[in-house]
Amino acid sequence: DAEGNHLWNQTYGGADWDRALSLQQTSDGGYIIAGYTKSFGVGNDDFWLIKTDASGNMEWNKTYGGPESDLPLSVDLTIDGGYVVAGRTYSFGAGYGDFWLVKIDSLGNMHWNKTYGEVGWEGAESVQQTKDGGYIIAGSTDSFGAGYEDVWLVKTDAGGNMEWNKTYGGADYDGAYSVQQT
Repeated sequence: DAEGNHLWNQTYGGADWDRALSLQQTSDGGYIIAGYTKSFGVGNDDFWLIKTDASGNMEWNKTYGGPESDLPLSVDLTIDGGYVVAGRTYSFGAGYGDFWLVKIDSLGNMHWNKTYGEVGWEGAESVQQTKDGGYIIAGSTDSFGAGYEDVWLVKTDAGGNMEWNKTYGGADYDGAYSVQQT
């Protein structure tokens, strides 16, 4: 509660490794949890989305991914009542690890997904829906930029189509772990 008193706790998972990485409270007072699972799904690790009620009771859960590791690192609520999840995929895309953006409706059904990257490694760490209905994704890339890894920002339209991308950094490692529209 507001004074730090423990109200409830819940666990979710199976016999293998399952990990939560991002959480948002939903408009109905429940929660949307994004993480990855080795217990369920089709690959080594898959995106795992869990929707709960206000007490943490699971309402639904869905996995998304392919035969390799797919790791979600950020979830955000969307203006249409759904969700957007960003992370990295080793199952899809152009290289060994690409940004993966997945748009999901309020029941967990995938509407679309997009990958961004080249032959190097890219990893998305944070996503937020922008005021124009598109998305801003922050992470790092070693396919573009000036150094080993650089900060990479990708701006998309509402359908996930890239509008622009920018890199920031020097000769050594630079990475972004959060993004916020001002």
